[in-house]
Amino acid sequence: MTARPMALALLLLGCTLILAKASRANERQGALRLPTGEPLTCIYYFPHWWEPWKSSDDAIRADLKRLRRTGFNTLLLDHEWSQAIDGNWKWLDRSVRLARESDMAIVPWLTIKTWSDIAPGHRHQLAREWFGVDIPFGQHQDGSPAGPIIWDRSIRIAGVRYARMYLERYADQALLRLRWNGKDRPVISLSVESGWDGGFDDGSSERFQRWCRRKYGSIGALNRAWGTSLLRWDGINPRDASVFDYKRHGESQAAHPQAVEDHVLFRSETIRDVLGAIGKEIRRTHPDVLLMAEYPYQYEAEHPHAKAYRLQYGADPISCDWADIVLIRATGPLTEKELAAMERHRQRTGQRFILTYRTYADWDLSPSSDAFSAAVRTFAGQAADWGSGFGFYSWNEMVDTHVAFSTAMPATEQAGWTAERSERAIGLLAAMVQRYRATTP
Repeated sequence: MTARPMALALLLLGCTLILAKASRANERQGALRLPTGEPLTCIYYFPHWWEPWKSSDDAIRADLKRLRRTGFNTLLLDHEWSQAIDGNWKWLDRSVRLARESDMAIVPWLTIKTWSDIAPGHRHQLAREWFGVDIPFGQHQDGSPAGPIIWDRSIRIAGVRYARMYLERYADQALLRLRWNGKDRPVISLSVESGWDGGFDDGSSERFQRWCRRKYGSIGALNRAWGTSLLRWDGINPRDASVFDYKRHGESQAAHPQAVEDHVLFRSETIRDVLGAIGKEIRRTHPDVLLMAEYPYQYEAEHPHAKAYRLQYGADPISCDWADIVLIRATGPLTEKELAAMERHRQRTGQRFILTYRTYADWDLSPSSDAFSAAVRTFAGQAADWGSGFGFYSWNEMVDTHVAFSTAMPATEQAGWTAERSERAIGLLAAMVQRYRATTP
């Protein structure tokens, strides 16, 4: 066995011991189930992205049938609004049609990073035509253009109108329904990747000044917490990198770390409040809809990408408080610390959690190996013991895995993969999913 698989095996076995020690003490709410009684098993799949080698109906149909045979029952589709407008529903209609043919349900991510896919230019004009609003754009810390100002009323109007359009078009087709308190209810997600691309424009800075005043009460209390010597509330300027040193804060070297942490928290609470208001408005006309959030890393993850994402997009776990269900896109098996963080949020919010994992290139392991068995036990066992659903977030979108390998792919995209390695990776996914389905309560 090479060094990487051996290291993976040891890691997985260690995680298995942690789970064996702690999982039975966890008070979970049980598996999410489809109306058929099947536990929720999901995977990301993007039929509208793969031109030209994955674009035909037959290629997509073959993939979906194989996923269904493997044990998956739900597709997670992101960037739905951008795909809808790019073809006036053409790509979404095709996805829904082929999913229905394959007996697969769909959870739509209705937009990306809280409507950051409404970019200036053509899509901004289309948003005006579709929703009747003129959406303003914000700034990054360096003053460069950022995504929409998410707290503006236009975002709430656009978000509500598009969700209702989607529900009216697809609710009775392939949209996922879950058995929830004895009733079958439809599921949508308002955004893929909880985040706000911006928050440094003048209007957002004024809102942050008011936020600080509510939190600290006096400028003196704020200065003591931040280690600053500001004279007035309107002197708080998140674009001032000497105080809000995001770059050095990511390296734990910022001179005023609490100032940065407060701005991150402000942005996260803004995401929560905006999406919560959109969800509440949607339920005025669709009271049965369940709302799902997607969080791009496990809570309190130490992974450097997770830390960087939190700072760049202001995404604390509280940004997902508006949702009934939170899907976590984990980097690997959750550590004891990460499981404890998820459990604290479960106890605080009553939310249900779906654990999804990325596939990795060193997963092409022999089914007879100890590492293969350990991976199956760890991933499926963790989701069954701690989560309410199980899945993966890479089928056909990751260049370094390509578990949906095709000989028709350009050689430059094959990334060293072969048909045999692909089959081994798919075999491991299948073993994990089948174990989860067999063992989940």
